[in-house]
Amino acid sequence: MIGKGGTVLFNFDWDSLLYRIIAFVIAFSIHEWAHAFVAYKLGDNTAKNEGRLTLNPISHVEPIGMLMILFGPFGWARPVPVNMFHFRGNRRLGMVLVAIAGPLTNLILAFLFLQAGWYLATTNIMNAWPAWAATLVSNTITWSFAINVALFVFNLLPVAPLDGSKIFRYILPRRFDHFFERMEPYGMFVLLLLIFIPGLGSIVLYQPYEWVQNALFSLIR
Repeated sequence: MIGKGGTVLFNFDWDSLLYRIIAFVIAFSIHEWAHAFVAYKLGDNTAKNEGRLTLNPISHVEPIGMLMILFGPFGWARPVPVNMFHFRGNRRLGMVLVAIAGPLTNLILAFLFLQAGWYLATTNIMNAWPAWAATLVSNTITWSFAINVALFVFNLLPVAPLDGSKIFRYILPRRFDHFFERMEPYGMFVLLLLIFIPGLGSIVLYQPYEWVQNALFSLIR
């Protein structure tokens, strides 16, 4: 059901749009919920008070980020509001934990979808299903795995507003804060270049995607 190789991720057709939308909605809803949940556990109620501590995708949709899945495996949701000054303990560490919660959630989801696909493929349980149901489930699982791996890799890029920019900013000494603040306005421009310059997204993300994918496959052998 789920095969190795990121080619399908970077060379899709319009027939896959429904499955990509389903996969992306699941992925970003849980991703953003994870940010809000960790922030809440660290003492910050900002996301909760703004209705973001929820799995409801409507609360997390960002129109431009959602439209990006028409062009590739990239996309984003509305950033979860976080006030680090409400955190208990080390605030910079708290920001790292909140930021990394999203990508780690995508990694866990990718593994779970891989396990589900592996189980369905090896048990032949779908042979008794109607063809439309088997196709829907199979393709949704395949794309959910692929998109969650892609979001894990994509969000670790140190480019605002992605999680990687916050992870690197708050891991590094404070003297680098000014650099990240200066670069933040250009982040969206960089992301659009990755999406719209032919082949650039593949060059930047394909090899890391393959590494993560192969590591996950090795866990189910």
